Amino acid sequence: MDSNTRDTLDKFASVIRELTDTAGNIAHIEEQKAVAASEKRHQLMDAFIQDEQAQILRLRGLEQRRLRLADSLGWKSLTFRQILEKAGPEEHTLLQPLLLELERQLKRLEQARGNAEQIIHTRLHEIQILLARQQGSSYDNTGNVNLSPPARAKLQDKYV
Repeated sequence: MDSNTRDTLDKFASVIRELTDTAGNIAHIEEQKAVAASEKRHQLMDAFIQDEQAQILRLRGLEQRRLRLADSLGWKSLTFRQILEKAGPEEHTLLQPLLLELERQLKRLEQARGNAEQIIHTRLHEIQILLARQQGSSYDNTGNVNLSPPARAKLQDKYV
């Protein structure tokens, strides 16, 4: 392996490490959002969402760098498994643990995001029920708001 290829491979490995860290950071934020929502500490959500947006922007930038480096290594549009199959022994030894850890963090992120969304959805449903009751409306078990006549008239005046 020539020095230019080795340098590109090292940069690729570095980007994979950064992607892993960033995915882990986003997963941690999702976990914090889930805890805050389950504890009804909604005032914390805005800060979590802002942090998450910054991490997602970072993730996108890193992914673009990864794609450019993969292309220069001859791995354009290959999956991580395909890269490991195509890689030489030295490259495989370097990349396999990094890609496995990235995969682990992405699975953690997927699970954390699902948990947070489920809890947040439940809290939003509870808030909708409370708002419907405050407006003199009812809320059925299928998720439909049954507006009281004054609330229905107010809504019609606003939108019709």
